[in-house]
Amino acid sequence: MDFPKIVGHRGAAALAPENTLAGFRKAAEAGAQMVELDAKLSADGIVICHHDNELGRTSDGKGLVAVQDFAALRALDAGGWFGPSFKGERIPTLAEALALIAELGMGVNVEIKPCPGRERETAAATVKVVRDHWKGSFPFQFSSFKLAALEVALEQAPDLPRGYLTDDFAEGWLETAQRLQAVSVNGNFRRYTKQRIDAVHAAGMKALAYTVNEPADAARLLADGMDILVTDCPDRLLAL
Repeated sequence: MDFPKIVGHRGAAALAPENTLAGFRKAAEAGAQMVELDAKLSADGIVICHHDNELGRTSDGKGLVAVQDFAALRALDAGGWFGPSFKGERIPTLAEALALIAELGMGVNVEIKPCPGRERETAAATVKVVRDHWKGSFPFQFSSFKLAALEVALEQAPDLPRGYLTDDFAEGWLETAQRLQAVSVNGNFRRYTKQRIDAVHAAGMKALAYTVNEPADAARLLADGMDILVTDCPDRLLAL
């Protein structure tokens, strides 16, 4: 399945609070055809949309996500930190997010973002939610920095595409992506070179760069053959 060139990062992180239903709506309003989100487990095993292992940056909570049950997480304000118009926005479940994203007619990249030590458990729960709730015919991808999480996704959902996430392109990155049968290599745009883009293409995969917010960087990467750009600012890059 073809992925669009521009993907909204955590919804549209420059336009609305990240990993919220409001953020996914803002991405759609900006014209994005696909968004990325982070999937993490609550203490009682509910898959939520949240990036950090600790609360506080994107909510009015404190402490580790891994020890909070879903009811406690749901009670937090996940929008007021971004701006008064988003006050009262809640942390959504992955199931809620998938339903809205499909309703909005967008594809989704579900990054499996486990708390430390919960890699396989988080991946298995995330795969189950996707199996049960992703009904869209739109582009879909799992991704993760954690190899154990991608291995579970490969074992339990071999038919659903995977993206190999890398920050530093450490030795063996291409072979690892191939072993995981990834359809793309999702790399830090600052470390993605034309040589690496060409190597990804030669291996039959797509090159995806994150997080590209400046039009000049986007233009350079596209000129080098980059296939997909993940951005906090889908409105700015779509204007290209």
